[in-house]
Amino acid sequence: MLSHAETTVLGKGEFRLVVCVLCRQRKGKRFCPAVYNVICPTCCGTHRLKKLNCPSSCPYLRQAKALEMAQREAEWAQKSSERAEIEQRLTAFALEEAISTFAAEHPDLTDAEAISALQAVQDAVEREVMSGIPHEPNVDGRAKELALRILKNAQTMRQRIGIPHNVLLARVARLLTQRAMLLSQRTRDGQGYLKAVRIDVPPNSLEQLLERLTSSAGR
Repeated sequence: MLSHAETTVLGKGEFRLVVCVLCRQRKGKRFCPAVYNVICPTCCGTHRLKKLNCPSSCPYLRQAKALEMAQREAEWAQKSSERAEIEQRLTAFALEEAISTFAAEHPDLTDAEAISALQAVQDAVEREVMSGIPHEPNVDGRAKELALRILKNAQTMRQRIGIPHNVLLARVARLLTQRAMLLSQRTRDGQGYLKAVRIDVPPNSLEQLLERLTSSAGR
């Protein structure tokens, strides 16, 4: 029985095998939204996020990202559990400091925008982990500005104390998204998460933390 992706209807009762539009050799078993045609599993894996501009909605991309990130996170977690916990807490502080500072500058910012920014950061970083190619956050408006601010904080941390690597950054963005969704449900004004962040992480406080960390490391 031929699948839909392996056949093309020529006429009533007539079918032919469809080859991958990329390699022109193997059977095209997967519908690829990036080329809007069928490709083979080999080309899907080889060109994903490199030659192909895969949309986040692609089920094969989502599956591959989940597997790749789970493996990378497991490798990271093998280090000292205490050190891993410290790195995760510091990364979370850096990301939420960006959110806290941005929210202070934009008092009408909503939880929904913050969540969109965190999701865009996670997606962009995971794409870079898989492809080795930097990706911009795929989001618009203020959420895009906030996503770029979050990434800037992460880059500042890397330059000053050597963390976070991208696997950790994607993990923390995912965990903060979950936290934001939970806290957002506790208020009706759409700012439950942002209010909590501004209490936990004061705006414009990242530099103070980094100065303390670098000065203690130099002793």
